[in-house]
Amino acid sequence: GFGADIPTFNRYQHLGCTTGNSAGGLADPTIVTDWQATGGWEEGYHAIIYSIANVPESIDGINLQNECNTLDKNLILVSDEDRDNNDYTATLEDMKTYIDDHDYILNLVVDSTVDGNLDNVGIQLSNGGHDHTVFQRDGDDGGFTTYTKSDWYYNFITHDLGWAPYTSEHYIPLVIDKPGAVWNVKSLRDGVSGNEALRKSFTNAFVETKVEEISCPGGTIIDGMCISRTENSNSGIGGDPHITTWQNEHYEYHGQCDLVMASDPKFADAKGLHIHIRTKLVRYWSYIKSVAIRIGDDILEIEGSADAENNAEPQYWVNFEYQGKLDTFAGYTVTQLTPSCVSKREYKIDLSPTYEGQYIIVQAFREFIRVKFTGDARAFGNTVGLLGDYKTGKTFARDGSTVIHDFIDLGNEWQVLPVDEMLFHDVVQLQFPEPCIQPEDPRGARRRRLADLPSLSNKPSKSVPL
Repeated sequence: GFGADIPTFNRYQHLGCTTGNSAGGLADPTIVTDWQATGGWEEGYHAIIYSIANVPESIDGINLQNECNTLDKNLILVSDEDRDNNDYTATLEDMKTYIDDHDYILNLVVDSTVDGNLDNVGIQLSNGGHDHTVFQRDGDDGGFTTYTKSDWYYNFITHDLGWAPYTSEHYIPLVIDKPGAVWNVKSLRDGVSGNEALRKSFTNAFVETKVEEISCPGGTIIDGMCISRTENSNSGIGGDPHITTWQNEHYEYHGQCDLVMASDPKFADAKGLHIHIRTKLVRYWSYIKSVAIRIGDDILEIEGSADAENNAEPQYWVNFEYQGKLDTFAGYTVTQLTPSCVSKREYKIDLSPTYEGQYIIVQAFREFIRVKFTGDARAFGNTVGLLGDYKTGKTFARDGSTVIHDFIDLGNEWQVLPVDEMLFHDVVQLQFPEPCIQPEDPRGARRRRLADLPSLSNKPSKSVPL
């Protein structure tokens, strides 16, 4: 709240934080009933920074870092004016950095009429402010629909020239190419003041969009599954096992054994996808020596080579046949790329038409193997293994419920078992029930800090490399 009646004249006052309950109520309702809504200074940048800075370590006795598995940080700015920045010097770039550094998703409820129509209750802006999704009232029962629009937003979003002429400069750029959106405060007011259908449409569009931002940041929910709007290109495993989970958390595992990288029996209408890696220990670290990929009844194994003479020769097996025919694999096209540096090869499995435009990529550089995925939840959303849970980033044990924070324990948990079947053409001596061999002095952090738990407000990674 703000205004002359608060302790600091014409400044925002932090009214506190509380917890909600399943019935929609608040443990401390005074934080929304005791505010002041009168005054002459409406400086949104100050409100954003003041709000983020005043979130306490504990709320209603709950320590946010130690007791919450994930933290979804969301901020909603409501204002019918542009900035009153006569004595507050934060810049637009300052605000973008501050919001990003604190991992918040911002939504703006401001004076912003889209295409001159109050039925257009909100808009998400992308491509630098040139491509958009508009949320529009649909009927009188609280429904809403969306349509896309390509135009520079200055050309069709208008503001009250008396109170909010600079909203396009001050506020809207804060959410361009971000998960948040801009919502028209005039649509909200019109809905509250008598147009019940518009109020319901505004509310439903806002709530559904917020749920999607929290549970599927940067993407959209289709049939209950998070589909990333951009390709997933950072997750995976590479070289000495630097593992990047589906939610872009990095960790290392330096044990030597066969490991389950990713597995999904339901992949491609129950064909199944199973990817195992084989690591080799060198002093205090290990590296990925080979990878075996099974789709349906077919197995492709790719191995690196430290032998300079053999680097020019591809080291792979198709259904246990060395250098078998590899134009296709399990019905999918395979492209082999050999750059001018003959010590580096790439194998690209095109998962079309089952998953159009999605790929599994294996790179071999001398003795090191790297595995990457380019795609989204339609292909990889149900996988389990070293990459963690696709939707949450949690590193689950095999039971699907226990979260493992110790990375050595996590790697050991996903050692290949007899039930996983042997995918490699040769069976090395170290197999379960023998445990994975650990280095005497492993490098890298062993445990995840609680403050580093994956947050659903983080952007999903663009791809996964191993």
